[in-house]
Amino acid sequence: MSCDHKSESERLASVLRSYGFEKVRVEGYGSYHIVVVEVCDDFYVFTSVSCSDSTYYYELAVGDENFIIALEKVPCLDRAVEVIKKVYELAVPR
Repeated sequence: MSCDHKSESERLASVLRSYGFEKVRVEGYGSYHIVVVEVCDDFYVFTSVSCSDSTYYYELAVGDENFIIALEKVPCLDRAVEVIKKVYELAVPR
């Protein structure tokens, strides 16, 4: 089995949109892609998708564009956890 992190990122983004997460985009950086879900104004869940030797790797970050969680963004954490749990369910392979 080979892996394609771009296709996997697009699949993940599409499924997240179908679950009602409206502000979703995919950014490409060569050897990996990042699925960005804006859960509140200037507050995101970032999922990096890469692959090596037919294995997908997923890494997560939460916060603003600098991965900072400002005190006033704490109410956004519940929605961020929803996204993280959905990524966990959708990750390949399960």
